[in-house]
Amino acid sequence: MQKREAMSRTPALSQPPPLHTSERLLPEGTAPRLADEAEAPIDSPVHALQRELARLQPVVDGGDSQRRKASGWVRLGLPLILSIGLWFVIIQIIGTLWH
Repeated sequence: MQKREAMSRTPALSQPPPLHTSERLLPEGTAPRLADEAEAPIDSPVHALQRELARLQPVVDGGDSQRRKASGWVRLGLPLILSIGLWFVIIQIIGTLWH
């Protein structure tokens, strides 16, 4: 039982989390504050990228949009049926060679 207690007291992290340290992220005496209406927002690279992406229009290829595609059941069912058929043929060939 003593070994178990000793194991539970050992910290898993090599350093304590920042909440337990005496280091502060803000200098002493300062606290977060609300921005004034006169202050301009900071334009981060992420915001700039989002603006650029919002301006872009999706590129439509004229040749691809003119063709009519097969229905979803055909596009999913046909490969599935062909795959099952191929496995049936493979198993039949192996069965005839085995005997």
